[in-house]
Amino acid sequence: MNAIELRPIPANPETTRGYGIFIGEEIKQGEINIPFYKHSVEEGDNFKFQYRDRVVLRTVRIHPDVYEVKWLERHSHLTQLFVGIGQSPFLMVLSPPTNDTPALPRLDEVVCFSFSPGTGIILDLGVWHDFPLAISAPVTCLTANSAEVVEALQKIREPQEMDFGDIYKISLVGRFGKTVKIIL
Repeated sequence: MNAIELRPIPANPETTRGYGIFIGEEIKQGEINIPFYKHSVEEGDNFKFQYRDRVVLRTVRIHPDVYEVKWLERHSHLTQLFVGIGQSPFLMVLSPPTNDTPALPRLDEVVCFSFSPGTGIILDLGVWHDFPLAISAPVTCLTANSAEVVEALQKIREPQEMDFGDIYKISLVGRFGKTVKIIL
């Protein structure tokens, strides 16, 4: 089996443009004007976060494992959020949205981003991604999903391709005979 080898690129507002909204220490400038705490609170503008059904916020702890991605998925109605909390960085493998029929990621456009502790991303609609990867220590991430996505994932008993519950998940091995291997 062939592996596409990727070296992580540091995630920041410029490098992640086209994949989503980078979340970091800078606040999103806007027109939010709330009169309380004007001298001690700098209000950031609302982020575009989209979902169907109801939103589900939760934390996950990811442990270092293999640095090989075998699955990619996308969502048509969810702009999924991942933010690392705590002191550990994390990786995310992403690929731009595609409109091909059948919808498949373009493996020549797959990238790996390294997120510093306390940063994250709100993925754009349709961005191909796998779950975050821990680098050298466990990482806790805050995630925002739709209930429909979480419930669909809970129904699967064995890893397999999916096309329901706003998840279109494909096997890179089954579709392309390849994996994505991260080189640290």
